Amino acid sequence: MRLFSVKRIAAKPVLGGAAAGIACFVVLAVIGHGLFSHTHVVVDGRRVDVQVGETVGEVVARASGAVAGDLLAVRDGRVIVPGGGRPPVIKVDGVRVGPESLVRSGDVIVSDSGCDVVEMSVEETRVIPIPTKVTGTGALVVVESPGREGVQRVVVGAVSRDVVASESIVPAEPMVMRRVGDGDGRVIALTFDDGPWPAQTDAVLKVLADYNVPATFFMTGDRVKRRPDIARRVAKAGHAIGNHTYHHADLTGLPPGKVRSEIAGTNRMITRMTGEKVTWFRPPMGRVDARTYAELKRQKMRPVLWTVDPQDWREGATAAQIERAVVRAARPGSVILLHDGGGDHKEMVKALPRIIRALRSRGYDFVLLDDLETVKGRW
Repeated sequence: MRLFSVKRIAAKPVLGGAAAGIACFVVLAVIGHGLFSHTHVVVDGRRVDVQVGETVGEVVARASGAVAGDLLAVRDGRVIVPGGGRPPVIKVDGVRVGPESLVRSGDVIVSDSGCDVVEMSVEETRVIPIPTKVTGTGALVVVESPGREGVQRVVVGAVSRDVVASESIVPAEPMVMRRVGDGDGRVIALTFDDGPWPAQTDAVLKVLADYNVPATFFMTGDRVKRRPDIARRVAKAGHAIGNHTYHHADLTGLPPGKVRSEIAGTNRMITRMTGEKVTWFRPPMGRVDARTYAELKRQKMRPVLWTVDPQDWREGATAAQIERAVVRAARPGSVILLHDGGGDHKEMVKALPRIIRALRSRGYDFVLLDDLETVKGRW
């Protein structure tokens, strides 16, 4: 009797030596990847799971409230660069480490926010621009004294550029400009700013044609570019065209290149669109400084302001108010400032024929700026 049967089993090769070692390494690597890709540390008393290979800086940024300090202005202590100060202070098991250190399982990490830092200050030597002093009440601006730049030593914040302290080494001397042009017989010059403007400029041209009155139109370059047809009609009617900058810009304090382009760009635009050569310049808001005057001199331009300003641009100004303001202020040689552009000036257009009639009844005649005796030959 057979109590059991024997199965024939195929023999499997047994790995040994280096092959066995490689197989074991592969198995352990697979097990290790599955079991030990995460570990934990303690950050500021709280257990935190971390990835193997993370740095303490990354863990603190994710799990701690510690942040870098701020960079502060030297003058007043305001924050100028958030996080621009000292980095967080990190200790692992009581030893201070850099944020690039790798975490290890069981590390005890203590962190604290970094300190604020005040920016450094630097000393510089700067040029003091020539200040401007204007005297007189006429419309034309002439220079009595050219002035001189000064030199100062300043201490500034290296980042904020705030001036902390300053000391004048060479004082600046002002350019003294005098306004001239009053007392010129019984003639008056009408001027119009901020055009060319649809409808309004043409309405002004009609009034001037009806009364045979010449005028000077101070145009901005961008308006001439938009409405060259109107600018050409002004020139064709025999009126003078002046420069009022390209963008109606206050030139005082602008960089030299910007001042140059605002003036030269407008001259080019007016000449290209109308064929007229431009010699008169009126600064927006009447603001002119030594740098602007020097640039006008280089470009052979003559600056002119005004002596009568009825403020026809004021909201609610009526034709009667505008007429009354002009007639009361007019004097021999006056240069009257009106606006054909820059907004709604219908009331000024209504007032214009009344102004012309009223001034003529007082013995005045109207001329172009070039024909005012008091400005001829002056520069």
